[in-house]
Amino acid sequence: MKFKIFLTAGMCFAIGVFLITQSGITEGQSLFVSAKAVNEFVASIESEVREIDNIRDRIRETEDMLAKYEAAKENDDFSEISEELAAELVKYRMFSGFETVRGAGVKVTIDDGTRPLFEGEDINVILVHDIDIIIVINDLKRSGAEAISVNGQRVVGTTEISCSGYTVRINGQVFARPFVIRAIGDGRRLSSSLLSTGGYGALLKDFGVLFTVELLEDIIIPGHTGIFDYLYMADIKEV
Repeated sequence: MKFKIFLTAGMCFAIGVFLITQSGITEGQSLFVSAKAVNEFVASIESEVREIDNIRDRIRETEDMLAKYEAAKENDDFSEISEELAAELVKYRMFSGFETVRGAGVKVTIDDGTRPLFEGEDINVILVHDIDIIIVINDLKRSGAEAISVNGQRVVGTTEISCSGYTVRINGQVFARPFVIRAIGDGRRLSSSLLSTGGYGALLKDFGVLFTVELLEDIIIPGHTGIFDYLYMADIKEV
């Protein structure tokens, strides 16, 4: 608890120093910080504090599991551990993307823009491309998204996203606009990463691409239905 208080106080102090420094840079001119920017800082701090708590919980769980393993080894009784390993298997399937999951998060909709083009402007400026979807997915991952899907396709380590004319190929299937990205995680943090100043979602909106973010309390993301078929990689056997 004390560490959490010190961390929050430290972050608030850092924000204060940043604002004071920015005031000095303006050479005496008044500098106003929007309420939106303050809320984004607060959301980021709260999310980091929750992440620290989650890491501490995982450490405690791991320590408890190790203690059970040691006890089972001494008593030569692995029945309880077998049940826990089966539960671990389900958890790892969930993490790898093979299980349908649900939770709070965001729904992001990206669609081609409809505004009139300026004289000589390239129409591609207001069209959605594969790189746009990929960058949005990466931003969501960096902001802590635990599960992501695009038009119902689960994003896993082998997911490919590529343009094919006016459509986009995702996990070997072809989809047309609009593109709906669902992500489970801290909704405020995910939304802020996309729509804050400099966020990729804000940039797309400036160009005229239709881009919306909805915070939802209950999102269902299906599991990946494909097969991981590795041709070149193999595990390293212990000698």
